Amino acid sequence: MDFSHSERTHHPRDLVFRTHRDELEAVVASLDAVGRVELRSRTQHASGQLEQLHRWHGTKATLPVFLRPFVPENLLVWQQTTTWDPTGWRADWEIDVPGLGAAMECRGHNLYVEQGTGTQIDIAGFFRFMPDRVPEMAAVPSSTVPVVERTVVSLILPLIKQSGAAVASYLDKRR
Repeated sequence: MDFSHSERTHHPRDLVFRTHRDELEAVVASLDAVGRVELRSRTQHASGQLEQLHRWHGTKATLPVFLRPFVPENLLVWQQTTTWDPTGWRADWEIDVPGLGAAMECRGHNLYVEQGTGTQIDIAGFFRFMPDRVPEMAAVPSSTVPVVERTVVSLILPLIKQSGAAVASYLDKRR
């Protein structure tokens, strides 16, 4: 299932890009859906690109109440690999939920576009649920796949929207 979102902020592009890249842990600390984020690795490439691996620990706070008892803690932990391209003002990312393994794919990109003195962040991505890839999930009916995909995307989008607003709020407080 594809998803997208655009976010505008009055802060300059280079500042928004660097803050998202270099201060993510502090930026998302205020989000209810996130318990904590840990930077696991950071690799600078000769091309100028920077690759980061973050481990996210979510909370059940933003899950619908009826789902909370059914979502184990291991599904609230995910790894995000992001490749930052400062020449193209782009961040390509991929998310892996160890609790789901090969049963899911989630990736996309953020594009940072200059808008006057501010910035527009265009986010596009997709989430695919493929239970047939994992023997333990073989019994999951294929008819439930679209429901799972819609549910997960409905949890991803608010986090994406809150993250963009959190960058603006973080920068406002620093000024």
